[in-house]
Amino acid sequence: MNELHNLQAGNASTQAHGVTERKLRLDRRFLAFTLLATILLSWPLLAFSRPSYIQDSAAYYKGGRAAVTFVMAKVQGLDVSSDGQVASAPGLPAPPPEHSAKKASGVRSITYSVATYLLSAPATTLILLTIFQALCAAIVIVATLGAFGGLPTRRTAISLVLIASATTVAPASYLAVPDIFAGLLIGAMVLLIAAWTRLSLGIRLLCTGIAAFAVTAHASHIPLAAGMTALGLGWVAVKRFYFHDPLPRWTWAWVVAPLLIGGMTTVAVNRVAFGETSLTSKRYPFALARSVNDGPARWYLEKHCPELKYTICTLYPNGLPKGGALEFLWGPDGIVNVATAEQLDRIRAEEPDIVLAAAKEYSWFEVRRISYNIIRQLVSFRPYPYEANLVLDESGTPQLNWSRVESPVPLHVISILTAISVALATLWLGWTFIKERELRPVIALLFLGILGNAVTCTVLSAVAQRYQARVIWLIPLLALALYGAIRDRRATTA
Repeated sequence: MNELHNLQAGNASTQAHGVTERKLRLDRRFLAFTLLATILLSWPLLAFSRPSYIQDSAAYYKGGRAAVTFVMAKVQGLDVSSDGQVASAPGLPAPPPEHSAKKASGVRSITYSVATYLLSAPATTLILLTIFQALCAAIVIVATLGAFGGLPTRRTAISLVLIASATTVAPASYLAVPDIFAGLLIGAMVLLIAAWTRLSLGIRLLCTGIAAFAVTAHASHIPLAAGMTALGLGWVAVKRFYFHDPLPRWTWAWVVAPLLIGGMTTVAVNRVAFGETSLTSKRYPFALARSVNDGPARWYLEKHCPELKYTICTLYPNGLPKGGALEFLWGPDGIVNVATAEQLDRIRAEEPDIVLAAAKEYSWFEVRRISYNIIRQLVSFRPYPYEANLVLDESGTPQLNWSRVESPVPLHVISILTAISVALATLWLGWTFIKERELRPVIALLFLGILGNAVTCTVLSAVAQRYQARVIWLIPLLALALYGAIRDRRATTA
């Protein structure tokens, strides 16, 4: 994307092959705007006095507590059995039951769970965790504005106010689950593919670190990162072999770094925790639950269970539990409550076969259903409401309390402003895509990333407002960044 460098003509001197640029550096100006962005993104904390929670928020905390206890037991020389069960020290209470790692029915991201536990202050509210998320979002936002349009004081401040107040990035940052890291993964990888030569080494490493952590934070981020990496490497190849205009030498390394580092970290952690060399150890069978919810997997199992003898068929000889995906997974008769850890391992192993066979047998229905759901997901991006509070039970474990009701007005306003900002930004980026040839790759890369998020969530889970709210804010952000770059270029060439 050497063409993108021409947008910075006012800050660079042109040379034979390209542009010698004044890089966006990790200096006091960058840090000051990052601090300002973090403060602006923290308005949900001021409006609601706490983060937003879902049931997964408490589950991440419990998983993090189990992981930290496991490590501390190793450090202190306590007995840890082959199944991961931590023995209690003399005179101390026995650890909670979730400390048996290898016999766990299912787990979420270990890295994000540990971060949740370590950043749970004050008083297990997870406020520190969400401030950390807002800080990561602020870094990516300021880096994007600076990489494409520089950081002039007035324009940058206005852009930060607009992004914080008229998009979903602030509510997504203060939702105590790793949703926001899907958007940060896409945003950081756009920078590492399209503008890494405009960033100093320090900012590149920050973006790489955020993207790599995002890969480890949730299983759905792995295919998203793989798709972005494939797009980046594809662009490198096209530039080199088709246009005969190769990108800077180490572009490919920055493209693959997040997936490589994040993937290796996930595999290593899963190997230590579960004894499995896998990217998705102990995952919940979300794809199977989605197919059961939509119909094909339920119909396929009802029809073929007698001859196929899947584990799930022996678990439910009289038919699958009634209801949708939530009931299938966590209902009173759901697989998490009925199946043993060994049975769940076998269900996870059989899941791809069942889902693919059901999709093949009911292919036309599956294509129509998934296509319709992808479209629904693309236009569904309301922020998650503040409907619950975290309270500690007698064992000191946080549980959700749904008795606290907050005014929905702020989030309704944000939903309306987001719809307006996304619509306007999409129209402007579409016009820019047609008029500005050099900007087509970066615009296409961003929109393909957002489309990939919708596809991933639809195929692996279900349509949910918060799934698209976590990434949709990238569209107004890129529009503001490119508008600044184009305006500067025209002012310089006038």
